[in-house]
Amino acid sequence: MSAATQLRCHECGRTASRDDWETATDPKLGDMTQCPGCGSTNVQSDR
Repeated sequence: MSAATQLRCHECGRTASRDDWETATDPKLGDMTQCPGCGSTNVQSDR
């Protein structure tokens, strides 16, 4: 069994599983993962 994918925010450093994050929609870029702590979309997965 594999571990849940962890995401990390480059702005505030928050780390949590993918299910704990929000989604922002941009008309040109589409859906993006958004940090619920600071609102940044500068997020990276830590596998």
